[in-house]
Amino acid sequence: MAKGSVKLDEKTGLYYFVVDVGKDGVRKQKKKRGFKRQKDAYAAMTEVLNQVNKGEYVEPSKIKFIDYMLDIWIVEKEQNKHMSRLTAKSYRSGIVTHILPCLKDKTLGELTSTDIKGVMNCLKKKEKNGKPYADSYIQRIFNIMVYSLNYAVKNDLIKESPIKKLDRPKVIKRKLNVWDVDQIHRFLSSLENHRHYIVYLLAIHTGMRKGEILGLPWKNIDYRNKCIMVTQTLESDAKRIKEGAKTASSVRSIDISDEVIKVLQKQHEKVYLEKEIAGEMYEDNDLVCCTDIGKRVFPNTITRLMKKKIKELELPYIRFHDLRHTSASLMLSIGIHPKVVSERLGHHSVTITLDTYSHLLKNMQSDAAVGLSNLLSKKEEAKLLEIEEEFCDQKRDQKVENVAV
Repeated sequence: MAKGSVKLDEKTGLYYFVVDVGKDGVRKQKKKRGFKRQKDAYAAMTEVLNQVNKGEYVEPSKIKFIDYMLDIWIVEKEQNKHMSRLTAKSYRSGIVTHILPCLKDKTLGELTSTDIKGVMNCLKKKEKNGKPYADSYIQRIFNIMVYSLNYAVKNDLIKESPIKKLDRPKVIKRKLNVWDVDQIHRFLSSLENHRHYIVYLLAIHTGMRKGEILGLPWKNIDYRNKCIMVTQTLESDAKRIKEGAKTASSVRSIDISDEVIKVLQKQHEKVYLEKEIAGEMYEDNDLVCCTDIGKRVFPNTITRLMKKKIKELELPYIRFHDLRHTSASLMLSIGIHPKVVSERLGHHSVTITLDTYSHLLKNMQSDAAVGLSNLLSKKEEAKLLEIEEEFCDQKRDQKVENVAV
């Protein structure tokens, strides 16, 4: 059985404990200082002793938390292909910008929930371009620490994650901005002869993400079965096309209409002609949406064009991603089942769809109540009419009998 003791540091007036944590005859001690009360030191010591005696004790890592995140966690995740190149780049930026200034000297084993709370409080006071950081971004930084600390626990670098004691920062659900049918027609009509018209048409008709559209190859268009297969995406910096989609459920088949097929066929003819003209200069990536020499289209090009057209047409401002929301909203508004909408969007589950578009579903509930009431009323009317006709038939038969007599 492991042993320990609590002592008073006469220089500081604070208590500390020492516990034997060595194994296999090798003496190794765990010491922790800074307790104001003797009973707090005893409580902490007892917890460590229990872990040692049960064989569950993990020596807290002395590596700096920042070094662990940047040099171990992210590197291993990338190498094991559990994190994309752009996600890793984004995480590194968040760590260096927001976590490093607050925790640069903290070791992984020393890290406490108070330290993490300090990072979040600091971030809430910061601004970018004169505006506070969005709730979603603050939650993202919190999540980076959650994921990295959970990985440290999994790899026996720490016994327990200190972030478990904290609540995840809340994100206020923002109002979805969508266009109505008239606004969609105005926008699409203004771009009908533009080479990137197909991008916006697909976003509205299929609900595909920008990266999915810009990474869509011709081989994934099935004209015979009238569908599109989503199996790859263009990364946001346009440097490469990534196999798969945002999630496993995002790899999917989407049915398309005859109207969309006609536009795709017209686009196909145009791309083929450009390929013939460009000759050896053409960079064949087999992409539906590309430049006149076959190169990938930068996502920012699509964003800038959309902003320009919105301003020209004086339409309500929405982001490109809101075209996806517009597509979903229109489908739900005409009574398409949420499960079908979920499958077309590539959501992980229908719960995400129901949560995202809950405001529309409330209106649909109202329509359902009225519709059901009308249906039942019509049935009731039909039943009364049937009774009335039956009564009339009886009266008529009775008159016939009286005449016969």
